[in-house]
Amino acid sequence: MLNKLLVTGFTIVSLFVPHYALAQDDSCEVQVAVASPPIGLDQSVAFNVTNDNGLSKSIIMNGGDRPRIIGKLTCSPLPYNISATAYFTPQYEGLSGIRNQPIGECVLKAGPVVLNGSNNSVAVVFPNDFICNH
Repeated sequence: MLNKLLVTGFTIVSLFVPHYALAQDDSCEVQVAVASPPIGLDQSVAFNVTNDNGLSKSIIMNGGDRPRIIGKLTCSPLPYNISATAYFTPQYEGLSGIRNQPIGECVLKAGPVVLNGSNNSVAVVFPNDFICNH
């Protein structure tokens, strides 16, 4: 009887423990902002956060927008790459179709960022914290 009770107890515990043990901490975040000027109200910036696990999150901000957060990022020792692309907003496009082309992809000056602790975060400002290839 005692053996059955122990086996049943261990079975119940083993059903629930892996769910908590394998749960990933997704409390990390990246705060992004656009410096206006030099980014005008007729420009937008697309921010991208990616890692080698296949995570990819993006947000688009206009010149003059308040800072925003790319949240629910998995806290892990795997580094995140933060990039940004500035472009002219289509509704302000003049007669020339050239204005809506991307200005250039930019990468974070600091390089990849590791958010490996619970509630870790980083804040970046475009274009100040980025290196752009025009």
